[in-house]
Amino acid sequence: MIPHLLAEDILLDIEDRKSRMLTTQTLFDKYDFSDADEQFFLNHSFPIIYSIWEGFVQTTFQTYIREINKEINRLNLLPQQICKPILLQQIESRFPQFKQYPEAIEKKIKFIDNFSFFLARTNMRIDPHFNTESNVGFKVLNRLLTEFNLENITEYPISQYSLKEELDEFLLKIRNGIAHGENAIQVQRNDLNRAITLVKYLMDLVFEKVNEGFRDKKYLHIV
Repeated sequence: MIPHLLAEDILLDIEDRKSRMLTTQTLFDKYDFSDADEQFFLNHSFPIIYSIWEGFVQTTFQTYIREINKEINRLNLLPQQICKPILLQQIESRFPQFKQYPEAIEKKIKFIDNFSFFLARTNMRIDPHFNTESNVGFKVLNRLLTEFNLENITEYPISQYSLKEELDEFLLKIRNGIAHGENAIQVQRNDLNRAITLVKYLMDLVFEKVNEGFRDKKYLHIV
């Protein structure tokens, strides 16, 4: 049974983000924008929608890590009892020496001592920091899911609807263009609606993967 707090916290966060997107979507009904003001707002709505999306990814995985750490503490788990993808991600994060092995003998000994201590300790805590590359596209999203041993999101959940194209070639491409000062971009109201629909759908999908992963104890190494 999934702890109430995990599902509740993520669902509350989703509702808050959906509310913020609705506010962005309905500002036209509250204010009498001139054409120039409307275009300015529409263009800058894409960085807003993207920030809501990336913030959701950050918050959701941090919530997931928090609950994993509770279980590690409750069960007094050793690192070897954590699933290999999470353990690998933690080792690479904590021990850069695996990518750039030290030359000095003193540093080699210190590295081995620290690594041995890491493998022997109980109540290991998963570091809540992870790399979103400040650009949470389709590939980065599935990389994060893989690193936490969660099921990936398929590119075509609906026939002829590519999440990769919608996220990478639509939302991210326009957001990045605006962020880099491309003045030729002209976002329309239907573009904003399309971006919001995409983010709502993605948030629900990510919640589903995290929810199922915790329920099925995907954070554990099953022999």
